Amino acid sequence: MRALDRLIALRYPARAVWGRFQTKHLLDFVFVHINKTGGTSIERALGAPFQHLTALELRQRLGQRRWGNRFSFGFVRNPWDRVVSHYHYRVKTNQTGLAERPIPFEEWVVRAYGDRDPSYYDQPKMFMAQYRWLSDGEGRQIVDFVGRFERLHGDFAEVCRRLGVEASLPHLKTSVHRDYRELYSAETRDVIGHRFEGDIARYGYEFD
Repeated sequence: MRALDRLIALRYPARAVWGRFQTKHLLDFVFVHINKTGGTSIERALGAPFQHLTALELRQRLGQRRWGNRFSFGFVRNPWDRVVSHYHYRVKTNQTGLAERPIPFEEWVVRAYGDRDPSYYDQPKMFMAQYRWLSDGEGRQIVDFVGRFERLHGDFAEVCRRLGVEASLPHLKTSVHRDYRELYSAETRDVIGHRFEGDIARYGYEFD
């Protein structure tokens, strides 16, 4: 390993692992892992590294030529359903103390997504609109394929077809909760509708 590579590995271990993975395996795809869209299962199925990098960040790391030579894709999810899953996962993992100091779902939606209260809105990328994960700085989609969580297995099969591989999805990080529509008031429904209006317009999602 060159001296510069050793320095990068010491100071930026995640970046070094990503770089070694890309060089060693020469992946012919790029997966944009948006949180709470089944991404961990997809990474495990395809043998990809765990990461939460946007398409633009990945393109910058790979360079335009290598990015263009790879099949790029991501998955999106109904915003109202995704936010419910986000809440339950944060409670389960005690992020921002939600397990130790729980607050109701509706209060969390208002404080985290509406007010962006730093007590709960601690990782802005994890709260970001999904279309922004998959776009350049001007909002133009730059991935080749966008799958839907709502048809995860069918769209993942399409990814495998395009890649020419056979793979099946494991069941990881699953959460069980009530129908998301039962958990919203008119206020919190509107908070998420406003926050994710770009996703709703681009991907055609509705509350019902």
